[in-house]
Amino acid sequence: MSEIIDADQWDRQKRIRGWDQSAIENSRCLVVGAGALGNEVVKNLLQLGVAEIVVVDYDRVVAANLNRCVLFTPQDALDGGQFKARAVARGAKGINPTARVAAVVKRAEELPEGLFLNFDFCFSCLDNLGARLHLNAHCYGKCALIDGGTFGFNGKVQVVKGGSACLECGVSRRDYAAMWGRYSCTGEKLEFLDPKFPAIATATSFTAAVQANEFVKIAMKSNLPEEMNPLNGRPLSSRKERKFEALEDNLVGKYLFFNGLTNSASVFEVPKRPKCPVHG
Repeated sequence: MSEIIDADQWDRQKRIRGWDQSAIENSRCLVVGAGALGNEVVKNLLQLGVAEIVVVDYDRVVAANLNRCVLFTPQDALDGGQFKARAVARGAKGINPTARVAAVVKRAEELPEGLFLNFDFCFSCLDNLGARLHLNAHCYGKCALIDGGTFGFNGKVQVVKGGSACLECGVSRRDYAAMWGRYSCTGEKLEFLDPKFPAIATATSFTAAVQANEFVKIAMKSNLPEEMNPLNGRPLSSRKERKFEALEDNLVGKYLFFNGLTNSASVFEVPKRPKCPVHG
């Protein structure tokens, strides 16, 4: 019996009360950005058992990526660098060979609007506000957006779903000015005004873990009967247990900020902006 149990790759997570493996496996996931966060998010999704992932990135691997990108190899950074999306898709086979992981070598802004209707979740793993807002606008009302970002020891995660507040609801005039200041009058990006951000693998791992954790809660919430434990058919024993099993406490319409230097984390409500250009 022990050998049979241990042969199931997902056995230990199925032991969590209320776990629904089919909800995880059947979720169609789009990961935009195949850098540090994208690597970790894809790794987490594969380890959870997600069967269908599309990874989008136009950039190539460089040696500076290797300190925090778990699916890249030193070989990927040689001879001009492998495309990041393709390197992630190749590395995915070593974690879950049965998963379907496709690579799309494009910028986020080049994705067709109708594409987002094909997915249940979109993970924003980008390093610039313009691309984030583009995803936010195209995902709104179509699929859940789980946005992550890091800066040094810090990490942030925000979830947009249904009619919740969105990323643009929290953007200030200063943010807009900084975003547009990185582009010339022709629309070309000014690389010398876009310095590389400080980054550390621990903040990346934490942030991607929160993104994946929010995915689990939201995916299973929509499939979990509140009055029944799908693992063994046992009625849930208390209101507190029902609430836990229904996974109500998520980051939809909120964002979590983590400071790795002080080991502190805070969750903030994002007010819905009345004149938001996405849904106002």
